[in-house]
Amino acid sequence: MPDKSKLIDIHEQAKSYNRIKSKHIIDSLYTDFVPWSEIPDFSTKFTAPSGRTIEFVDDPTVIIGTANFNNTNKKVAIIAQQTPTDDSERAKLNYGLVKADGYGLAYNMMLYAEKNGLMLHNHIDTIGGDPFEYSAEKLQSWLISYCQAKMVMLNTKSISLILGSGGSGGAIALQLAHRRFMLSGAEYSVITAEGCSAILFRRADNIEEALKVLQPSSEYMLRYGIIDKIIKEPPLDKPDYMSKTLDNIRKALGQAADELERSDIKHLQKQLRDKIDECGQLETRRKRYQAFAKKIRGWLPFSKTTNSQGSPMQIALYGAEPYVCNDEKDPEGKIVRYGCKNRSTKEEFQDNFYACPFCQKPSPLGSDDYLNLFLNSGSFHEIRPDISTENIHGKFNFYDYSESRNKMTNRTDSRDSLVIGYGMLTDMPLAIAVSDFRFMGGSMGSVFGEKMKLIVRYAINKRLPLISVSATGGARMHEGTVALYQMPKTIASVLKLKEAGLPYISVLGHPTTGGALASYVVQGDFIIAEKKANVAFAGHRVVKLTSGGRALDPNITTSEFYSKHGGIHLVIERAQLKSTISGLLRLTPWYRRFKKQS
Repeated sequence: MPDKSKLIDIHEQAKSYNRIKSKHIIDSLYTDFVPWSEIPDFSTKFTAPSGRTIEFVDDPTVIIGTANFNNTNKKVAIIAQQTPTDDSERAKLNYGLVKADGYGLAYNMMLYAEKNGLMLHNHIDTIGGDPFEYSAEKLQSWLISYCQAKMVMLNTKSISLILGSGGSGGAIALQLAHRRFMLSGAEYSVITAEGCSAILFRRADNIEEALKVLQPSSEYMLRYGIIDKIIKEPPLDKPDYMSKTLDNIRKALGQAADELERSDIKHLQKQLRDKIDECGQLETRRKRYQAFAKKIRGWLPFSKTTNSQGSPMQIALYGAEPYVCNDEKDPEGKIVRYGCKNRSTKEEFQDNFYACPFCQKPSPLGSDDYLNLFLNSGSFHEIRPDISTENIHGKFNFYDYSESRNKMTNRTDSRDSLVIGYGMLTDMPLAIAVSDFRFMGGSMGSVFGEKMKLIVRYAINKRLPLISVSATGGARMHEGTVALYQMPKTIASVLKLKEAGLPYISVLGHPTTGGALASYVVQGDFIIAEKKANVAFAGHRVVKLTSGGRALDPNITTSEFYSKHGGIHLVIERAQLKSTISGLLRLTPWYRRFKKQS
């Protein structure tokens, strides 16, 4: 694997204006290009979960159309992200951030390619998706999730190539192809190295150590099964860099296209799903379930903490009387979440499920509290509580963050951030997956993806509906792009549940941001959110670190905002969740079958 100095070199190459861009490839390797706007039957619309119609317009950061590949009559569909080639293009290309329009048109091009039997070529080059209000209104996270789901299920053959910057969910939305390539000087990462450095090491210039954590190079991607092949490119300062790189890309894409044409689409779909499932897999994949009854612990999720060295949030939630519903601010003093300023007693706050009794603004809950809230007392049985990062296959050689994980033992009994199992909600059996915000902010790592796979398998075997409750900050940067790949893994699991005809209800708890919101969370048959929960494409700190200090308006990071724009079916108070879900399940065909059988 590359040493740190080589990772620095690759990092600089990946960001360079001088490296190959999508427009160079389209101009050189394709002919008769027709942009999406000139295709007569190309749709520019999308229907949100609520039924709202969203109309998409051109996004300069994405080139979408059809063309003939490699001087042949083989017409293909193209989705190509485009980063700036010089300073003058930075604003025009939104600093490399793809807007919701780009993903909406990309999704529709996938549908068009399927309908017309066109092979799909995706060229990936972005620092990530645009997190700001315009894209939020058009449901950016939902579109990234839907693009991943469509790529997993795509009924036409596909190729993807990472050209330069493969940035987080913005890249993975298009990367899940039947043949996946990456240039040797490109990066693929869950977050920028600068952002990782600022968050983990409290300084933005510790890039070498951040790259060691993120492992973003093509060699790591090949080792971890995230790509199928590396395409070599010469050094950027060589006079023949462009011509040789184009020639290498032409050969690789041509060989892949010929191979795919001889392959069965069902086989390719299964092969892709298997690769996604294996990214971050357990060492012993066939180990049987070891479910056992778990006595629900005390009401307070932090009851294990016996000293006074808790976080400010813990102290505010459980140690202060009265509870005051204050504004929440970032380290610079900017408000990121509004409070109503009313006071209540600690007991009133607790009795209202740790939400303000006046405005219902929720505070984070542990998994135990959610299980108490949803399930009949004593009915919960946990599945595989023993799994931790140590159980992940040895080929995934993550940065050692055991010290951070060990610190979580004073906050929760869980060994990772997702608790799965089964229990009873009134008279109904169900499977449940609850992310635990106490464990590293509920972040999604390899164990998270494996557990979601296990609970879906259990639900299918037992013919149970699945309820998921999210309270998470997104993908866990400590595990690099393997953590990012848990987004499609959770989506692929949910798709299996839907294919089995079983209900899936997704609850967006406080907070729900990042990779969770752009993956399994928005795939629910019915999507419910807690009133005044923090729901966002990315957290405030991550947005500032990846967008030159620009901040988010707190009004666009709420469940109410996304409900207004069609992404959430229902926003309710936390105390109403159990009765609402019970009522919804009773309306499903599953419940009628269940009652008939019982």
